[in-house]
Amino acid sequence: MASSNNMPTSKLTRSAIAGIAATKIGIKHIGYKTRQAISATPVDQQPQQEHEEKIGEIIFSVLSQLRGTAVKLSQLLSMEADILPKTIRDKLHAACHQVPPINKALVRKQIVHELGDIPKQLFKEFNSQAFSAASIGQVHQAVAHDNTLLAVKVQYPGIGATIESDLNMVRKLFWLLSKTTSKFPKKQVIALLMDEMQARLQEETNYITEANNLRWFRQYVNLPGFVIPAVYESLSGRRVLSMDRLTGQHLEPWLATNPSQTQRNDLGQKLFDFFWYCVLQLKKINADPHPGNFLILADGQLGLLDFGCVRCLSEDFVGDFTEMMPKIVDGYFFNKNTKALLESYQKLKFIEKEVTLATFELEIMPDLQPYGQWLGEAYVEKTFDFSNKKPCPGKPENMSGSAIQFLSGMYSEQPCFDRAHLGLMNLLSQIGANINTDYLRFEDNETS
Repeated sequence: MASSNNMPTSKLTRSAIAGIAATKIGIKHIGYKTRQAISATPVDQQPQQEHEEKIGEIIFSVLSQLRGTAVKLSQLLSMEADILPKTIRDKLHAACHQVPPINKALVRKQIVHELGDIPKQLFKEFNSQAFSAASIGQVHQAVAHDNTLLAVKVQYPGIGATIESDLNMVRKLFWLLSKTTSKFPKKQVIALLMDEMQARLQEETNYITEANNLRWFRQYVNLPGFVIPAVYESLSGRRVLSMDRLTGQHLEPWLATNPSQTQRNDLGQKLFDFFWYCVLQLKKINADPHPGNFLILADGQLGLLDFGCVRCLSEDFVGDFTEMMPKIVDGYFFNKNTKALLESYQKLKFIEKEVTLATFELEIMPDLQPYGQWLGEAYVEKTFDFSNKKPCPGKPENMSGSAIQFLSGMYSEQPCFDRAHLGLMNLLSQIGANINTDYLRFEDNETS
């Protein structure tokens, strides 16, 4: 796999890599269809899963080679539990963990380009060895001339220039993928997903936008127990962002200290409350659920580190989604009010208005049952022990595929919300927190 120092940036090179992948997908699928046609016995589910896995490996390979925003796309797509087959999501997820840092010379060049001078002049101290790396940039420790301790994010060179071409490449691969499996949504659903990803990526590759987000959340988040770093304005730009350096532990090292159940519950409650406070009061969420974006401070407060991927939520979306949650519980746990559940799905634009209750109950609900139960189980009662939380089923491989064919659309903010909510559920399960899940307690409080 190409190192990050040799990321292909020319449109021609990236197109060539994507073209080879598209050819491989076509050949694989023709071979699969040929084996189906000549088989004397019915083709069972296992060959289809194996076929999807091979296709996933090809997509994984091309995104890994392209690096840059392609790796970020892998991260986003791997979390589309209700859209992409699990075998393909698993392969994409693997691409998110292969991001070696860029070398010192490129770090220096990027800082000079953005801030107008070399790190030695701009900072009192600057550690050219990154202490954290992600899909589009890496973070360095530094000290300002006024002795402020800083975390400095430096974006990988060439990232922003590849967004449009990478998305077009993924659109083409998705079109080919739709020909290889019945478990794939309609064109308008994929188009909405791609448009939403493009908007978020364009924002995330502009650190000026992230700086504005940091300032906004620092002003409006009034929940106790949270710390959001301040931006150091004079040492920040479009591709370099300097902010207060918070000191604490990320989730996995913190869990390795064997915290008490009380401490786990306290951390889990903070994460849960922050998410629903942002949804119901601020109507704006931090849509990147990565555990590395949270820091447990020595005094027990929770540091919030990354605001590159932020999504505003419309009043209509928030109202329609919160109205649906009790109906999810009624429909999938108590088998009642399925008509109200169908109407909620239609209001959220998931299912076309023409779908009848009989079709919903017979063809759609059986496929949605595992996901509906996973989504609703934490909200059946007003408390929930996440040590008992089931893993997200995504799209079970034995589902009929009927539900995905009826998926007609969604609110544009739905993909970001789903990723953030899925990330929250995963974090709470990892922590094993037993918490109050009555999210509606935030609904009537006034935003400050």
